[in-house]
Amino acid sequence: MQPGDANQRIKARAEEVRATRTRRRAEMLVLMRGISRRFKNLVSKIGRAELNASFIEYEIFQLLKMMEECAREADEIQGVEGSIIETHPSANEPLRHLAESGASSLEIRTRPDGTATVRIDGGKQFTLPPTLADLITALSIDNGPGDDAFVGWKSVKEVADYLTKQSGKPVTKRAITQNLYRLRKELFDRGGVNPYLVQSNRRRGIRFALRRIKSRDWS
Repeated sequence: MQPGDANQRIKARAEEVRATRTRRRAEMLVLMRGISRRFKNLVSKIGRAELNASFIEYEIFQLLKMMEECAREADEIQGVEGSIIETHPSANEPLRHLAESGASSLEIRTRPDGTATVRIDGGKQFTLPPTLADLITALSIDNGPGDDAFVGWKSVKEVADYLTKQSGKPVTKRAITQNLYRLRKELFDRGGVNPYLVQSNRRRGIRFALRRIKSRDWS
């Protein structure tokens, strides 16, 4: 095979993947708009909750599957042609947008060993290790009226102080910052939960985007 033929094949494959990614992005956008619309209806019209929840569950499953396929295709092209497809910061924007509606319910059941069974918005139950179970509990505390419908923001120091009092062991601000990343990853990996429900804001602080009143601790 001549070098020119190999280059042509690489370019053709790259174009094919680009076309597929463009189509998938359009499909993902349509799905995300449907999810956002139905989720708002779910919050405002409780009587239709079961039907809307079924739509959301199906569409999120389809969306995640498409995202995984796009990631695999990007890795394939990078392996053949170097860095044809770059990673863009906007890749996570759909999840960030969806997280703006927040969570309607958070259920936490603490076990004797310190781990906790967690369920968010009536989804599947999953387990968090003690450190992360304590952290999501602290982030979801309703600490008074704020500027939106969610529980209030807390500073990293406030969360660290709270966890220090609860555990009797020093908890540093650095540990909180590191565990925020771990918590997002575990929520997504274990529970299929939008990781951006764990919110951070340089000026306001940190919190779990939970709507007020509907938090319930089983412990």
